Amino acid sequence: MRSTSRTGLAIAVAVIALVLSAGAGATASMLITGKQIKDGTITSRDVKNRSLKVKDLSTAAAAKLKGSTGPAGPAGPRGATGPAGPAGAAGAQGLPGIQGLAGLPGLSGLEVVRRTVPIPALSGTGTVAAACAEGKKALSATASYGSAPLASLNQLFSQVTRTSETAFTATGLNALPVTPQVLTLDVVCASVAN
Repeated sequence: MRSTSRTGLAIAVAVIALVLSAGAGATASMLITGKQIKDGTITSRDVKNRSLKVKDLSTAAAAKLKGSTGPAGPAGPRGATGPAGPAGAAGAQGLPGIQGLAGLPGLSGLEVVRRTVPIPALSGTGTVAAACAEGKKALSATASYGSAPLASLNQLFSQVTRTSETAFTATGLNALPVTPQVLTLDVVCASVAN
């Protein structure tokens, strides 16, 4: 067979037609839109896995993706203490207080009158009296065993009694088995103004 220019032209047209027809299918597949697809014809099998995003779904479908709320997490660390707030306004003036009681008469010439009495051991007893000087009153009194060890105080007893406005007495009992003790009576005296 002999090749003519007509034959060459026919082959060139055939090649161009073949190339155009092969590319037309790919171009058509890129131009298909959702409006051209019949409703209900695309299934999950037709969609590539992991190709859809939440923004591609309807609001109702996206809402169904949320799971239940998990447990509360642990409390966070305590925050730093904030700065002190401004001072508040001054409060209202309080009500005036009530009149106080009349004071006690003045005291002067305070002195302590001390008297002692020895008390023998083994249930020994003794009494001592002390009185204020003339013109003074006895305000208070106390009795003690000054040299007794602390461990023995539960075996030494004393009682102080007022005998007048100017005097007190103290009676003591020594239950220690061996050691004699000295009972001391101290009376606080003072001149009291009328």
